[in-house]
Amino acid sequence: MLIENPQPNQRFYHSFDFPDRTVSGDWDLRGRFDEYIGQVQVRGRTLLDVGAASGFLSFEAEKRGAHVTSFDADSADRWQLGPGECIDYAYYEAMRNSYSYAHAALRSGARAIYGNVYSMADAVEPHDIVLIGQILVHLRDPIAAIEQSARCAKQTIIIAEGMMDTEEPTAIFTAGRPGYSWWYMSRGIYRQWLARLGFEVKAFSEAKYRCVVRDEDIAICSLVAERVAPTPQRPTP
Repeated sequence: MLIENPQPNQRFYHSFDFPDRTVSGDWDLRGRFDEYIGQVQVRGRTLLDVGAASGFLSFEAEKRGAHVTSFDADSADRWQLGPGECIDYAYYEAMRNSYSYAHAALRSGARAIYGNVYSMADAVEPHDIVLIGQILVHLRDPIAAIEQSARCAKQTIIIAEGMMDTEEPTAIFTAGRPGYSWWYMSRGIYRQWLARLGFEVKAFSEAKYRCVVRDEDIAICSLVAERVAPTPQRPTP
């Protein structure tokens, strides 16, 4: 049985197969998790899912034996919208409710933490793997969010995002449109910034994934970086 959402106060960012029903979400990554995370092995490792939304990536990692923490915004006020755009508090609550629903339906043991991505390292202990799945495009300062993620990653960072296919450190500013999207960055930016943070990019792969709400397949690049040096600490005044 295919339904859009189980209840009016639930909004699913990802499509799910639950024991008794299938729910259609904004994105459909079903059956493609391993490809999406660059074939990184997660069994027995701790994994932090940054921007978990409905929790699909968290729960898929958990199914594969990872010990998972889901992280997301603690308020719709964290959403970085464009000038004149209204914050949809009901949408935020419905998205958070969808995580709770999926967590219960799948009998998950994942831990959920809600906070500010720009101070995430103060709220979350280091994990073996940090997974950043398609949230950087929605942040006005993705560079700061990557730095916070690096401070939370003991071994591996995985970034899944639309990326310009060039090693030139360049980006396109999209001015908060569409869907509060701000930056479209090149592979070169990711490689150079991660290097500054103590990580070496080991793999890039690209594939098209189904965006249900736009009724099209969209190219997403999966980047895998491994720690090769400590992340520099900011000096204490």
